[in-house]
Amino acid sequence: MRPHGTRDRASIPSEPDPARGSPALGAGGVWVAAAAAAAGVGSAYWDDSWHTTLGRDSTFIPPHLLLYASILTVGVVIAGWGWRRLAATRSVAAVFRTPGFALAVAAAVATAAAAPADAFWHTAFGRDAVLWSPPHLLSVIGTLCVLIGLLTGTDRLVPAPPRIALAAGVLGAALIIVMEYDTDVPQFTETLYLPLLLATTLGAAWVITALVPGRTRIVLVVAGYLVFRVVLWVLLTTSGWLAPDLPVAVAGLFLLALPVPRWRWPVAALAVTTLQLLASGTGISSVPPTPVAWSAVGTTTVIIVSMIALTVRPGTRLRSGAAAAALTLLLVALAPPPPAQAHDPGQGTAYGTAQRTVTGDGTGQLTVTITGIRLTDDTGLTPSRLVARRAGEDLTAPLRAQPGTPPPGTFTGELALPSPGLWFVYAQFATGERTLEVWVPVDQQLTGPQSQQRNLYQPVTALTPSPGQILLGAVLLAVSTALTVAAAVTVARRRRVLLPATT
Repeated sequence: MRPHGTRDRASIPSEPDPARGSPALGAGGVWVAAAAAAAGVGSAYWDDSWHTTLGRDSTFIPPHLLLYASILTVGVVIAGWGWRRLAATRSVAAVFRTPGFALAVAAAVATAAAAPADAFWHTAFGRDAVLWSPPHLLSVIGTLCVLIGLLTGTDRLVPAPPRIALAAGVLGAALIIVMEYDTDVPQFTETLYLPLLLATTLGAAWVITALVPGRTRIVLVVAGYLVFRVVLWVLLTTSGWLAPDLPVAVAGLFLLALPVPRWRWPVAALAVTTLQLLASGTGISSVPPTPVAWSAVGTTTVIIVSMIALTVRPGTRLRSGAAAAALTLLLVALAPPPPAQAHDPGQGTAYGTAQRTVTGDGTGQLTVTITGIRLTDDTGLTPSRLVARRAGEDLTAPLRAQPGTPPPGTFTGELALPSPGLWFVYAQFATGERTLEVWVPVDQQLTGPQSQQRNLYQPVTALTPSPGQILLGAVLLAVSTALTVAAAVTVARRRRVLLPATT
């Protein structure tokens, strides 16, 4: 007598041997894709630190080049996969019927298109260069869906290590969605962090548990990803870059290995929530504990209700992180994020340089001094204001010229930063018909002086979205949504084939 929900091995659809033209992706391709995924995720965090400290420098900065190389490498893997299938079947239609292949190709095309779309977006519409801008979201979601397509198409005969490595890449790509929170430069309200963290981790976990055989494999995937993040933290920190928080809350996914299918998803969600509260409360996470606690109230309520429903109706199963997704949508509907300012300021034509000195007392009280101004023309400078920005909050203060200093002068002002974290502090000037500004990232707990030479540039801004921006944004978001739906459908179909073999 067989256990409920299982079938004889003979009844499971078989896959051809790789040596005879298997439709699936072999171990070599999986290893290469996993390495490229690690490089791509690492480059994203490096790029975030680069933009935070230096601004929007150039298209060809090292983290961008590493990202482009990782994308190109994955493209080569997909091309090789398709070529082998075409040689075996002599049919393009058969190639695109290969599990995961069509999703990987469509997502790769979208990811490649996101780069020029992003460059055009910045040039045409200004400085809303946050992670959640439509071009950036398309790049992140496209990359995630490429990896999901490759994991879907991985041959079942591929051994566990490369499969686990690629699955860890899927988890890492999903968590890029909350990267700005983990790198202490949030541009939207921090109450969104916990529901988004749950949605991304549980969503990625559903994909991984559906496509990677073995109930306990999720433990190895999560452990591998955590090791990767520790190595990344060491590499960035020792190289002088700002490193992201260690994602200790992700360890809550270990509980998905519990032998209780009906309970493991809500229990894992509760574990992620609890670990994030502890991480915020102890300072391991840069997201403050107060917004996390507010989100945790709603999150815990949804989880408890889900568990009660599972108890009352024994036949019900919690599927694909539905509770976390519902909570995310609810919080977004109730508390829409305010307009964001740039996470990577500095875009715009430079008209000179200035020495920027910020002195802090450790409690958020800052004195900002601008000296050594060198302009490319003879236009005079009129001080406008100081601005500090974080998580959608704007603080302003006067910027004054110090009397008795030779032209173009020395300027100073004071600011009080109210909450811990990294703030972007701008000094703005009027010069002729232009507005110029200079900026620097400042920790709220800065003690002593911090001095850097920075460009004085004219920011490219748009106060209200133009019809063209709205239309382009809608198109890019629609493509991102379509890819997400296609990925869910692809995984669900593949799961129906793989599940009997793994239960």
